[in-house]
Amino acid sequence: MRERLTSDLGVYALSGLFSLVVFAVALGILSRTLPDGLGSRQLVGLVVGYLLFIGAYISAWFIYSEIESREEI
Repeated sequence: MRERLTSDLGVYALSGLFSLVVFAVALGILSRTLPDGLGSRQLVGLVVGYLLFIGAYISAWFIYSEIESREEI
């Protein structure tokens, strides 16, 4: 298990999970600290932006795994 978590793809997975946790905590903080809270339009913009980021992140992860699987050691 430790070997998987310390591999390159494991680090990708852990950092992706970390970014999700940070995003959720940030949304919680914003909703409590903004005077009017998060409006639906603001929330949709933040979530769409995060989903675009995650899409690029997953694409990079997929490309990296394909490159790694084709390399001969």
